[in-house]
Amino acid sequence: MMRKIVVSDTVQNQLAELVGYLKNELKLSEKAATEYQGRFLTFIASFSANVDYPLCRFKQWRALGYRCAVFEKDWIIAYETFGKNVIVRDMSHAKLLKE
Repeated sequence: MMRKIVVSDTVQNQLAELVGYLKNELKLSEKAATEYQGRFLTFIASFSANVDYPLCRFKQWRALGYRCAVFEKDWIIAYETFGKNVIVRDMSHAKLLKE
């Protein structure tokens, strides 16, 4: 049974900012930035499978009961499950998080 995924406005905004950063600051092409965003969203879509990552090791997210998944070694995605639903709550670059 596949779960429904809801991506919070916070994560949608952060992902849009990341794509802007890739294009404007790192000077990636529109195509490369869009492909990166696509890989990110495909990874988030994989949360619909009935398999969960462990609880976050980062205090602020663990206290909220969030689970954490790592995308391409650098990005941490925090989400929670509610029965047949997954809500993607937050994301951060790994270097910005404290345990």
